[in-house]
Amino acid sequence: MRKRLVSFLAYHASLASAVAYIALLSVTVAANAASFADVSGTPYETAFVYLSQKGIINGYITGEGRPNGPLNRAEALKVIMGLRYKDRVEWFEQNMVPMPLFVDIDQNAWYAPYIEAAFEANLITGYSDRTFRPSHYLTVEEAVTMALRAYGVLGSDNGAELSPYIQNRDSEWFTPYINAAITKNLIMHQGRLELGQVMTRGRFFDLVYRLDKVQKDGSLAYRGLEPQSPVSAQQRVQIVQAVQSRTTSQISQGTINVPQTVAVAQNSHASEKYFSLSMPTLGVDDLTVTHPSDPFTSDGVLNPLQQGVGHLFSYPGAGGKIMIYGHSSGYPWDVSQYTKIFRKVNQLTVGDRIYVTYENKLFAYEVNYKQTIAASDTSPFNDSGSGEELILYTCWPPDSISQRYLVHSVPVSAVALR
Repeated sequence: MRKRLVSFLAYHASLASAVAYIALLSVTVAANAASFADVSGTPYETAFVYLSQKGIINGYITGEGRPNGPLNRAEALKVIMGLRYKDRVEWFEQNMVPMPLFVDIDQNAWYAPYIEAAFEANLITGYSDRTFRPSHYLTVEEAVTMALRAYGVLGSDNGAELSPYIQNRDSEWFTPYINAAITKNLIMHQGRLELGQVMTRGRFFDLVYRLDKVQKDGSLAYRGLEPQSPVSAQQRVQIVQAVQSRTTSQISQGTINVPQTVAVAQNSHASEKYFSLSMPTLGVDDLTVTHPSDPFTSDGVLNPLQQGVGHLFSYPGAGGKIMIYGHSSGYPWDVSQYTKIFRKVNQLTVGDRIYVTYENKLFAYEVNYKQTIAASDTSPFNDSGSGEELILYTCWPPDSISQRYLVHSVPVSAVALR
């Protein structure tokens, strides 16, 4: 049985140096691969079963595996270290040193032992500002490089051209690792991987599964069966090009033969990102939405606001309360483009549309009312039986933290992007 307590709801977003935090208590229920309803029958099923049986991955409380969901740096490290350095991780769990390796790491966090073991094995070094950024989503090139290094696979300079399933780019630091992954047949043939884009859970699990099989079998490359693709390679290229160009005229004129779901994806508010927000009325387009890796501390909740806006509670399409929170104010010296991103949300009016892209689906919501509440008021999030609702949340009025401003909206449509 799932239990959840929202004990306090507030966050810091003003010129004053006030501290705010969000505390959420929940019971996490582990799931095995057989209960991953959204994984069964997909190309990632074999990898999910393999990693689940080894105790490396668990399902979400909803029983989902979310193969198309993003993967952050801490989660990816957990998978790799659980397979390759399990003994050292367990040792650090019992012998955690008090001083963190990076300034943004909490030694009491679940991922801390994995980071200690990975640093010991020379797999991670962190960023120049002494951070590790555990909640940052892993890009394709970062994911491939991290996985291959963990398995002792050196990058290869052989072959200047990347796989047709990888969007090409001039040779960079990651190119040798991409080439090595292709040589060893570690990249699933179905679909495409786009460099610079977020690595999905399914893609990463399949990559690591193949790596682990190659290592244990002592073979030079993965020899397993490739999952069948519902469309041809040429159609996949056309689909990607059509979605990226957003050219509805080509589809309407019949010059590109793509599935109907791709035609729908030409909506100008659709995004290539995993999770994003658009508010046409305010001129806000394709704003990155990030769920905090640590929703229990003020720093953890505020961290996503460096790249856009944050997210808590339910997800689009799940039928619950979805909170997307952002700054309305900032310090005078902070000129980040996101410090005042929600400063004008009060200008949204009833009937305005808000668009959210999530897991390759475009969700449209319609504003139905707005309200101002006390900073400590959690009541708008307590009624779980009133159906799905998107709530934009920010400190109010601008340059103050005395109240919170909420924009409520209800779902009106949802379409698959591809």
